[in-house]
Amino acid sequence: MRYKTKFQGFSLIEVMIAVLVLSVGILAVTKLQSTLMRSGSDANQRTVATSLAQMKIDDLRAFTQKNNSTYETWGEAIALLPNEELLKTQLAYSHISSNTGGLPTATLIESIPILANYSLSWTVQEYWHTTPLAAPVTTQPTPPPAEPTPSDFKRVTVTVGWNNETGAPQSVALDTLITAYAPALTDLSNNSQNGGEPPRASYTPEAAPDVIDISVDLGTGRKRQTSKPLPDAVSTGPNSNTIVNFEVVTYSSDNSDFVADRKEEFTTVDCNCNLSASTALGYPPGHIIWDGVDRYDNVGTRIEKATATQVNNANAADALCVTCCRDHHDNNASSIKYVAGTTSGDHAHYKADNTEASSGEVYIESCRLKRIDGILRVFQDWSLKDITVMNRTDLTADSTLLTQYVNYQKDFILDSVASTGISNEKPEIRTPINMTLNFGQQLEARGVYIDNVYDLSGTINPASYIDYLEEISNTDRLEIIPFAEVNLSLLANWNSNNTTNVSVTSEPVASIPDPANNYYGAYSRGWVEALSEATPGADITATIRDDNSGLTQVNSTPSPTNISDHVVVNVGASVGAITISGTYQITYPSTKASPPDVSVDGGTDCNVSDNTTPPVYSCSVIAPWSGTITIEVLVNGNSSQRCTGSEDYIGSGISEDTIYDFTLACQ
Repeated sequence: MRYKTKFQGFSLIEVMIAVLVLSVGILAVTKLQSTLMRSGSDANQRTVATSLAQMKIDDLRAFTQKNNSTYETWGEAIALLPNEELLKTQLAYSHISSNTGGLPTATLIESIPILANYSLSWTVQEYWHTTPLAAPVTTQPTPPPAEPTPSDFKRVTVTVGWNNETGAPQSVALDTLITAYAPALTDLSNNSQNGGEPPRASYTPEAAPDVIDISVDLGTGRKRQTSKPLPDAVSTGPNSNTIVNFEVVTYSSDNSDFVADRKEEFTTVDCNCNLSASTALGYPPGHIIWDGVDRYDNVGTRIEKATATQVNNANAADALCVTCCRDHHDNNASSIKYVAGTTSGDHAHYKADNTEASSGEVYIESCRLKRIDGILRVFQDWSLKDITVMNRTDLTADSTLLTQYVNYQKDFILDSVASTGISNEKPEIRTPINMTLNFGQQLEARGVYIDNVYDLSGTINPASYIDYLEEISNTDRLEIIPFAEVNLSLLANWNSNNTTNVSVTSEPVASIPDPANNYYGAYSRGWVEALSEATPGADITATIRDDNSGLTQVNSTPSPTNISDHVVVNVGASVGAITISGTYQITYPSTKASPPDVSVDGGTDCNVSDNTTPPVYSCSVIAPWSGTITIEVLVNGNSSQRCTGSEDYIGSGISEDTIYDFTLACQ
């Protein structure tokens, strides 16, 4: 039998047809991709152009005066450049016309190089109201208004042009209306002839011992306090950074409320910076100006100087480090320096191994930033003048130690700046600290930073400023001095000279997640424990660098200046049973059983007597003791309703018979 085999396959013609179809498809996809890329590029260019147009609209709206009698034309005002900060204070509504008004285009967009390929122009049409309800007209009424305002409002059309990839011209245009008004007569003003003043913000003062008030104006009763420093160790390892935030608030009483008269916000950060080989634009140091009446913050215009870029910092520190690395450089063009002792050129920058950095090398920088006009600016370095170590539990409100410490600081601050001849000695009662064996407690280190003050010519602590501080009749002279009294307990480094008798903690700085309720709970510094009976037991010392790196815990200089203070701790033996007694007062309820029940933790019920005014109690406990005193009463004589009030004994542990008076609201 014979079989016939049939072979099948593609002919050359079929293959050619398939290749042709595939080629047409690829060509179509390529053309589509090219079209999509052009469309995406065009959309991106239009977005940038729209943003630039909106920037100019916002710029024109940011006028500070309705009319400017000193610089009547925009050309006269623009001559103030390169002092752009001064120019911003002179821009007026009357300056706005076609292609004039606001900041110069180059100044407006110079920080965004991508905008250099765009053109920017605007036209202005002025409108007047002839009567309140009439439609606006484009012709100025006759006679013209007495006030030299060009119009009641202006219609502004901002046009941005550019060429796309094919060279075809493109443009976008935005319209807006700008109304004539006097900025000094807005809601943020007091509408007085002398102009406006900033709104007054309510303020809730913090309390001792964490935050301490310093009276700074005897005439108005103003006080100043610094919030608890909040360290944020944002990362560990090669990208480690520490950020420390706090506010310095000068406040006063407004009837039953408190208001912040001056609020100063500070951020201190350490950064890794790469030193640039060439110069660039950067801001000079932020500093404080004395005008003969008051002080204010000042930041000059950008100058050409040495600069650096941030590198290998944690994400949370990136934005701060961009500013820190760029601006923290000294220059001959500025008489005011970041680093004390710098007389010419830039100050030295040091790597992690304490050798000086050259261009292209990474170094460590610590910067102090202050919020000025809403923007964090690099400010002159911190200058710590004093540190004082005390027993935290002795710094309660109205305590003798607190009163002595506040008086000491007021005298010290004045005498540090001016020659007042005031004697200032640290409170004697702060040392020695007597502890009981096997007991622990928290010590507190408090420091004072004082800033330099300059006149407009750059003279440090000018004569008029010193004269004002030395005149005793000026009741606000402490308010004039820019100082911050800060709780440094968790930032200072602690040491005991005899760890056998008394130990002290000095753990690495960490972020504090709950500063309101557990400020000392994230990590421990300054906690002492009595280990062996001895008199004296040990010297406990707190030490901190006097500059920015003292707060950030990063050594950015090979030879830092340290400020320290110490106290003596004595350790005594336990004394067995002791008595806690004192007076008490119940403010609620008004009708109660007589007498109430008073008890203490770890002790027997207390004896009470309300036959005296105020009533008294007496409790027996085993020393050393600390705990809670609890009081329990019947409500309105009803045995089925009882209420309990309690109060913690605030102390370092009671080791001897003690009198302790308190008031409770049982509710």
